[in-house]
Amino acid sequence: MLISAGAHGVEPALILLLFAALVVTVIVINAILASKRREAWQALADRLGCSFSANDPFDIPWSYPQPLFNRGRAQKAYNVLSGRIKGAELFCFEYRYTEGQGKNRHTYHLTCLLLTSPIFFQTLLIRPESFLDRVGEFFGIDDIDFESDEFSRRFYVKCDDKKFAYDILHARAMELLLECGKVSVEAQDNSILFHYMARLRVPGEVEPLIQRGVRFVELIPHYLIEQAKG
Repeated sequence: MLISAGAHGVEPALILLLFAALVVTVIVINAILASKRREAWQALADRLGCSFSANDPFDIPWSYPQPLFNRGRAQKAYNVLSGRIKGAELFCFEYRYTEGQGKNRHTYHLTCLLLTSPIFFQTLLIRPESFLDRVGEFFGIDDIDFESDEFSRRFYVKCDDKKFAYDILHARAMELLLECGKVSVEAQDNSILFHYMARLRVPGEVEPLIQRGVRFVELIPHYLIEQAKG
């Protein structure tokens, strides 16, 4: 009986030891993966002639008015690539924020591209259309529709000035956004934010995001730029 009791006494200690070893292993693996991800971001920045910081020296969530940065709490930008490409000033970074409490607590991880625009934007929201959006349409809560049926099916667009939305989202701009997949776009004041509700692969998915974002700025009609100068 004594041997049996001793053996039973060892089992909880062994379980705790194994659990601790598992936790340490997970922490080490996550640290290695995070380090490799930072290295990939740094390599991408070097290739594009940009700068990189593992932290956020620009206080991005508090420096720009995009609605995304008002969601939740504990907002943080990190792995920040910054620079100028084809005349467009930009920040490409990873971002997280938390919503809910206790068992309902959830932290969201995103990949973002923030660009400076040559014009000031009317507040413009573009995001993948959801089932609830289609239900809303049935009850008369509609978004802006465009000549491209595919674009109108895939994206929900909201802007107080429909003409401005039509000016920005001309045929080539819509084609570009269709290439971007499930991207959301928020444009306000003189900045445009592209974001994906996921951590994109670096550089395989992040570099195309940067290229398309820069191209979107290039596609802003010249007459809007001239009006902004006037």
